[in-house]
Amino acid sequence: MDVGDHVCWMVGPGDDLAGPVKAFVADGQLFGDMVLVLGERAGAVGPPGSWESLITAVSRGTERATREGFRTLRVLADLSTLTAADTRPDVLARHELRLDALAADSGAILVCAYAREALTPEAAHQAAGVHPHHLGRPAAAPAFRLFSSARDRWSLSGVVDTEGADAFRTALAELLPLGPVLHLDCTNLDFMDSAGLTTLALAARGRLDRRIVLHHANETVRRSWSLLGFDSPDIPVELKQ
Repeated sequence: MDVGDHVCWMVGPGDDLAGPVKAFVADGQLFGDMVLVLGERAGAVGPPGSWESLITAVSRGTERATREGFRTLRVLADLSTLTAADTRPDVLARHELRLDALAADSGAILVCAYAREALTPEAAHQAAGVHPHHLGRPAAAPAFRLFSSARDRWSLSGVVDTEGADAFRTALAELLPLGPVLHLDCTNLDFMDSAGLTTLALAARGRLDRRIVLHHANETVRRSWSLLGFDSPDIPVELKQ
C-alpha cells in the first residue's frame, strides 16, 4: 500500500488476521510510518467504539505523525464491533467518505476491516464502493467506485448500473450537502445505464441548491444523458468532456 491509500478489507469466517496485521505493522516500521492498530481481533486493545472516535483518532494521529517526523500515519481499524445502526448503508457511506477525504488530504494509509458475515449484502456493497481499494470477500470488485481523488473532487469509476444504483444514490446523498458544487471526475467511468443516469438526475432534482459537474464524461454517457431527456435546465447537472 502507498501513501493516501484507503482499503476496504472484507474478512470472512476463519480468515487469518494475525499474519496480515503483522505484515502491515512491519511495513510501517520499514517505511517509517506511525502505526495505529485498533481492534481486539487485530491484536490490539480498544476497537473504535464509534465512527466519530475512529475519525478523531485518525485526525489526531495524522497531526502527531507530522509533528514527530513520521512519513505518514498507517491505521488498521477492525470495524466488526460497530453496531447494526452504524453499518447501515447511508451511515457507512457518510463516514467512509469522510475517512477517504481525510486519507487523500493527509496522505494517511487506512485499512477498514469488516466481518463480512456481520454486514447485510447492501452494506457490504456500499462499503466496497466507497473505497478506492478492496481486499477479501467477496472476491469480485464492486461495479463502481466513488472516492476522493483531490480536494473538493471525487473520482467515479467502473460501471453504474441497476445493480449499483442504490449504492450510488446513497453516496450522492452524503456528498451533495458538502458544498455548492459536487465535482465528479469520470475519467475512468466506463458506462452508466438508464438506472444510474436516472439516479443522478433525481439526486440533482432533489437538491436544486446544489450543482453536479461530471468531468471527462465519455461520449456514450453524454449521449445517453441527452437521449433520456435529462439535458434540461431544471436538472442542475453539467457533463463535460
